[in-house]
Amino acid sequence: MSNRDYAKAQIDALPDNAIEKVLEFISFQKYRLGLYDNDTDYLTSVPGMADKIKAGLATPITDCVSLSDVWPDV
Repeated sequence: MSNRDYAKAQIDALPDNAIEKVLEFISFQKYRLGLYDNDTDYLTSVPGMADKIKAGLATPITDCVSLSDVWPDV
């Protein structure tokens, strides 16, 4: 059995709630290998990322954490 076939069989054996993490890892590997044309293609390939970005854009600035609270040394 090839590594590819083994990986496919292991994915089939995983519960549905673990598949999202596998997809995130696959997206990251494709990004790392330069298989996406741009960052937008990569980000939209991550499950749920587009919704998180849209939610962040819809959040009022007053509800956001300040940059200095996130990175005090910047």
